Amino acid sequence: MYKISVITEDDFEVTFECPPSEDIISAGVGSDVILLSSCHEGGCATCKAECLEGEYELGRCSVQALPPDEEEASKVLLCRTYPRSDLVIRVPYTFERISFQKANTDWQGEIVAVEKIASNVAKLQIEPKDLETGMAVQIPFLAGQYLDIEIPGTGTSRCYSMATIDDDPSLDFLIRILPDGRFSQFLSSEAVPGVVMKLRGPFGGFNIRENGLRARYFVAGGTGLAPVLSMIRYMKREQHPQEAKLFFGVTHQHEVFYLAELKKLEAEMPNLKVYVTVMKPDSDWQGCTGTVVDELIKQLRDAKVKPDIYLCGPPAMIDATFAAAATCGVPKEQVYVEKFLASGAAVAAE
Repeated sequence: MYKISVITEDDFEVTFECPPSEDIISAGVGSDVILLSSCHEGGCATCKAECLEGEYELGRCSVQALPPDEEEASKVLLCRTYPRSDLVIRVPYTFERISFQKANTDWQGEIVAVEKIASNVAKLQIEPKDLETGMAVQIPFLAGQYLDIEIPGTGTSRCYSMATIDDDPSLDFLIRILPDGRFSQFLSSEAVPGVVMKLRGPFGGFNIRENGLRARYFVAGGTGLAPVLSMIRYMKREQHPQEAKLFFGVTHQHEVFYLAELKKLEAEMPNLKVYVTVMKPDSDWQGCTGTVVDELIKQLRDAKVKPDIYLCGPPAMIDATFAAAATCGVPKEQVYVEKFLASGAAVAAE
């Protein structure tokens, strides 16, 4: 048995033992130390950490979740890390994010409404309920997290981030409509008010980091708006004073949604500025044009202090944003990201 020392972002230490045959996440669960994790298959970066001391063996994992340069820099995915000596691990979150008892992750959800809000986006509104009693509940989650939602009677599920915050009576999910998407077909043919669905979670480590009064820039492509909108709504509720800028981009004008909601939020938050960009606008478009990254670069060039950047969207947008941030002098450590597959499933979070 090897000693695992986990150092949190606020310098607390948690220790437990792990045999060489078990990954660190599983060993933690066995000792009632619940570290942040999600897929447990090396496919997401929710459990990404840095090994400060010790020897380990790293199992197979996605290069998207753990790029080769990060692996060389002693970054690890704890669900794929097997100790070969005592280890000292630093995790990128605070002590309060660690749970010491197994949380309830299974829920029911009753559909309240399904609404098409753009040519390729639907809003699914669900009221969460206790799995045993069927009574309405509020699922405790951090702004930016997601739930696994099962299509009734199929065993097939998809992961979607909440656009709301944890004290709202219902949860809003922004779902991209795909011609052959299994969940899209369910939304168009079976999803009606009253239908009960299985929910699991919350999951994910894509959340606001407390870095003092440094400005926060949020970059969202399409339905990647959901988790960053949850974060901004959380900032509003908690009256965070940090300057915030939201950059929301789509390709075509008919794909724009939530304009009224974003303008209302901007009017209610003196520290928030919203930029909506369309790459290929119609002649009557009066907002920003080009890519969402083009607008971000303009604002980064004028920023006196380099902001924290939170981004969620397709991989091409993520890569372009990282390149822009580097060009404008934003340290990589100040960029937090969640990538989404076309199905809406989260594949990486840092």
